Amino acid sequence: MNMENQRKKTSGRKKIEIKKLDKQTNKQVTFSKRRQGLFKKASELCVLCDVHAAIVVFSPADKLYCFGEPNTDAILNSYIRGTTEFESSKLAGNSQNYEEYNKQYEEALKMLEMEKKKLADAENLAKFCNTFGWWNDSIDDMSSDQLEQFMVSIYELKRKLIEKADEHVMKLHM
Repeated sequence: MNMENQRKKTSGRKKIEIKKLDKQTNKQVTFSKRRQGLFKKASELCVLCDVHAAIVVFSPADKLYCFGEPNTDAILNSYIRGTTEFESSKLAGNSQNYEEYNKQYEEALKMLEMEKKKLADAENLAKFCNTFGWWNDSIDDMSSDQLEQFMVSIYELKRKLIEKADEHVMKLHM
């Protein structure tokens, strides 16, 4: 069986109709994902255009989430006062905090992506093992396509084992 034929065919990203969601769980998941995207876009806008911005949103669970560049309080206080001037002494400390929080956030996102990849790899390996049960099959009874797939699986397993061993060695040296 050819590897190209085994890939899952998806319809990709589709435009969804914008309407109020009915299920509470769907609302929470959608809010979570879109809030992250909204804050990321606002951050990019601030960096690219050298502007100040603040976003305040309440989740479906009534939790408050804020984004502000240089910080939410300074932006809102400036808006209330009707000025575009910020107190520079306060901003210096908050700007560093914001940068540190952004760095921590980016690191957390990277770690999350690595963990998601590990989980996906483990799930794929488990699914493959359960689907084909290749460790129990006799190679004498396999067709040439099955032997080819078996060989690919063995090499992939070897690659992943080496990768894991290297990760463990790196952790030991840290």
